[in-house]
Amino acid sequence: MISEALLHCTGIGPVRLAQLHEAGVRSWSDVVGCGEQLPVRYAAPLIEESRRCLNALETRDIRYFVDRFSPFDKWRIVAEFLDEMSFFDIETMGLEHNSPITVIACWHRGEVKTFVEHENLDDFLHLLDDVTLLASFNGSSFDVPRVLDTFHIPDLPCPHLDLRWPCYHKGYKGSLKSITARLGFTRPVDLQDADGELAIHLWNRWTLDQDHRARELLVRYCASDVVLLAMLAHRLAERSIESPAAWWGQLPSTSLAEPPCKGPPAPSPLTRNAFGEGSPSKLRARRIRTA
Repeated sequence: MISEALLHCTGIGPVRLAQLHEAGVRSWSDVVGCGEQLPVRYAAPLIEESRRCLNALETRDIRYFVDRFSPFDKWRIVAEFLDEMSFFDIETMGLEHNSPITVIACWHRGEVKTFVEHENLDDFLHLLDDVTLLASFNGSSFDVPRVLDTFHIPDLPCPHLDLRWPCYHKGYKGSLKSITARLGFTRPVDLQDADGELAIHLWNRWTLDQDHRARELLVRYCASDVVLLAMLAHRLAERSIESPAAWWGQLPSTSLAEPPCKGPPAPSPLTRNAFGEGSPSKLRARRIRTA
């Protein structure tokens, strides 16, 4: 399926793609195999790019496809590499583009991982080193820039795919919440009315009032978005979703027997994190972001 992505090749648009299909040329292997039969005016660059794509597929060079594919074909990346994808989402202290991150959730290797400011937020960088392909919804405009600014890094260590645009070109338009609702994917009852504004309110209740239930609900809400992302990716890849309840079972629990601490913990100088043994906040502040 991924080998039928040709729209990113020089000289190939919808009309010429249709002409190639009529001639029985649908994949990179087809292009390479019948090179002499292709029109001279665009044969050379098409053959060269098809060979590069075949090599990238053989070496599992996902970044090559993420960087080059036409928006119309990026859903093919999801279909090919779904089992290697991780999905992430963030919550912030406000709705402004520069609001600090409060929570990060990531569906990674079939499990939901959560990271909270003042606790273990910097550990997300360590997780990124183990990610093959990171996916988000509208993350190119919001989540990724906030991560780069927060951790003072020039770029992610792994390729990133914004699922908003593959969804758009497959006919799924709107927000993550509206798209997944139309597809029949619904959050647990306690999260069905949650949104970004509530997430800000919950963070304030946690940090100002030491409301542990607010913290739990905030983390669950962020985690629910990555479960929805994983489900959405399965739909894009035309794969079935077995036992949705088991997926939702990955969410953090809301039934704490005892509060984990008396309030939002201050960063410990002995905390183990992505920067080694040291205060996450201090080490993060020392990092110099390079262009």
